[in-house]
Amino acid sequence: MAIPILAVDEAQAVPPALGGFNFGVLTAVIANATISGANTYATLVTRVTANINASTTPVEWNQAGYALVLKGLQMGNRLGILTDTNLNGLTTVAAVQALFTQSYPGGLPAGYTGSSAQ
Repeated sequence: MAIPILAVDEAQAVPPALGGFNFGVLTAVIANATISGANTYATLVTRVTANINASTTPVEWNQAGYALVLKGLQMGNRLGILTDTNLNGLTTVAAVQALFTQSYPGGLPAGYTGSSAQ
C-alpha cells in the first residue's frame, strides 16, 4: 500500500473527505460489506451508488447528504488515498478510515470521525 503523506495544502482536504465517507457510514450506504471485495475505486463507487439508490432514507438525504458521500470518495481518490492499490484487499470501514488518517501529516487524532456535531 502506498499511502501518501500529503503536503499541508492538500491535507486540508482530508477531514472533509473523511467526513463525507463517514456520513456514508452513518447513513448505512457504506458498511463493511460495501468495502469487502471492492478492490478498486470504481467498484467502491459503484457499490456506494447502488446503496444510495436502494436507500429508503428521506429524499433530502438523497439530494444533499449523499452528495457529500460521493464527493468525499472523489476527494479521497484525487488525493491519492482511495486508489485501486490502497483499496485492494481491504475488508472493513475501519481500514478505509485508517487510509485517510495515515495520509494526514502527523496523523489525525485517534478515533477522529470527521462528522462530529458542532
